Amino acid sequence: MIESIWGIFTIGLLLGAPSGIAPGPMLILIISETLRHGIRAGAKVACIPLLTDTPIVLISGFLFTKISNMNILLGAISLAGSAFLLYLGTKSIRTANAEIPDFTPRPLFLKELMIANLVNPNPYLFWFTVGAPLMVRSFQQTMSLGVAFLISFYLGLVGVKLLLAITAGKSRSFLHGILYRRIMQFLGFALIGFSIFLFQDGLIYFEILERG
Repeated sequence: MIESIWGIFTIGLLLGAPSGIAPGPMLILIISETLRHGIRAGAKVACIPLLTDTPIVLISGFLFTKISNMNILLGAISLAGSAFLLYLGTKSIRTANAEIPDFTPRPLFLKELMIANLVNPNPYLFWFTVGAPLMVRSFQQTMSLGVAFLISFYLGLVGVKLLLAITAGKSRSFLHGILYRRIMQFLGFALIGFSIFLFQDGLIYFEILERG
């Protein structure tokens, strides 16, 4: 699946979208900023990962290239990534009915939004255990596969956040409706599926399984 453009594009979308739609600090900021200050304010929050994730992506990718021949370490990273995706997937399923509280009496400044995302542990956990291995493996095959993974991941991540900002600006009821819950549950199961894939990769690196 990782060998084709459409395969890696699908993987990127299905990994990025759950992060964009899952309840958490950034989603709360998007909704609250949109409801209080309009769609433009919510869209500004949605695009913050494009700024704050850049050094994380570069550093994690660089470090992964340095350990690409250390099978035991790669196996440990794959198993850690599997556990992280399993956690995100089950959280997505279980918190599909989470309430979205209101706060922020004024529009937040860009600096405040960047700090809010930089102190969020999820981007670090994702890129150092899941994102960097997939990104490096894609770039090692062809430049176009690596670029497709990055574009599709952030298309899923930021695109879903932008859609939520627009939807919240039109009707908050969507966030408490059956469609939102079903999307959350579907993406949760997709993450669990990817966690199984990474778990298998970890066993292959430890030479417990053979690569088919």
